[in-house]
Amino acid sequence: MYAAGDVMFEYEKGAIISEIIDDIQRVGELNFKRRWIPSHTWLVTDETTGVEASTEGVARFSLSKYLDDPKCQVMACRPQDITQITISQMLVVADLLASQGLHYDYSGLVGDALEACTFLDDIIPSLREVADPLHENHSYFCSALVATVLNSTAQYHNVPPMDKNTVSKIGPDMLMEQFPFESRIFLK
Repeated sequence: MYAAGDVMFEYEKGAIISEIIDDIQRVGELNFKRRWIPSHTWLVTDETTGVEASTEGVARFSLSKYLDDPKCQVMACRPQDITQITISQMLVVADLLASQGLHYDYSGLVGDALEACTFLDDIIPSLREVADPLHENHSYFCSALVATVLNSTAQYHNVPPMDKNTVSKIGPDMLMEQFPFESRIFLK
């Protein structure tokens, strides 16, 4: 079902942040059909825990936080051809980041929302710069944290979407769509 090294994505129907991200993404793509757009992502570290960047900061947490919540829809994704060495590297980096008491990066959330509005590119050439004044060094939003962990390994360094984007520009949807996952399983 899922194991250490997997990446999970979540959408919470009715949650304000999930609905806002979904609406912005659809408007940005000029796509008004509903599709499953994740609003959160994290790394699985073992069968019961993960590491996430949430508004409380970067920390370890119990997977039951999302898996037992009836409002959450969760997808587990296995990175393509993942090796035990890569999993070990990912867990060392994730544990290190979780142990540092790092803050949540609100600029990443704002920047991700702005960048989703691709039709604004001609008006505001670098939408991510609009959010830069909010950025704190050594802070992460969810998908930037997961992309940092993946990108820290030899196996996944500079693979899509990290090949063309800094991790601070990678939202949950981009990570889910572009990273080479070999399996995607809806858990609930």
